[in-house]
Amino acid sequence: MSAITILGLILFVLMLIFGGKKGLISYMTLFLNFVILLIAIVIIIFGAPIYLVTLIFCIIIAACNLFILNSYNTKTKAAFYATILTTVILILAIYLSVSIGDLQGFTTEEQDETYIFSMNIGIDMIKFMVFTIVLAVIAAVIDLAITISSPMCELNETNPELTQKELFHSGMRVGREILATSANTIYLAYFGGQLTLFFWFFKLNYSFGHVINSKIFAQEFISILLGGIAVAISIPITAWLTAILIKRQNISSSQNNQQS
Repeated sequence: MSAITILGLILFVLMLIFGGKKGLISYMTLFLNFVILLIAIVIIIFGAPIYLVTLIFCIIIAACNLFILNSYNTKTKAAFYATILTTVILILAIYLSVSIGDLQGFTTEEQDETYIFSMNIGIDMIKFMVFTIVLAVIAAVIDLAITISSPMCELNETNPELTQKELFHSGMRVGREILATSANTIYLAYFGGQLTLFFWFFKLNYSFGHVINSKIFAQEFISILLGGIAVAISIPITAWLTAILIKRQNISSSQNNQQS
């Protein structure tokens, strides 16, 4: 039995013990996300428009991770809409950053490993860079969105007299509390994945200035900044959409009660 199988079984048992039925669903969702990612990559390889694939991929991933795990209700709808709107803004920001920063393609270090292969793969690397950054950030945006919308819905149930503006400000307060944690998660995830490479740079006596100005460092650092931007803008977007949906639900419920 391989180490991957053993660790997978341990994860399954722990999620089943501590999460129960929801833990089992979460575990199955991990495989579903993996399958969706593979399908998206295959579609891109066959020449589908990368921006369209990226947007559809985000819609499906957000729907699976929100509606399957948390059912279909006001808080998940708000988190879903906020995730998609944030993704659209993020795609535009990434495209501009990658184009201006000329970050597409392989770095010098990666070319040393791939020089024996043909680079004519028929994929626009600027657009593919957009897909990879969105892939790395989408989970943090989904997590932040549901973390904001959920307590807002609970607050509304406790005090349905709150106005839309008051609900919005409560969502902003929740977002501020978890902004730093979410941004640090993205930061540590990116740098953790490249830490070995940075050690290699310094062992080869690369100067600090060379490392800072290298293409591979710029790619990772800009990815971190874009991830932080996505997390930051998702806070007001989620708070705003959740407040709107909650008040609409309150009005609809009030009208239904009057008709009854």
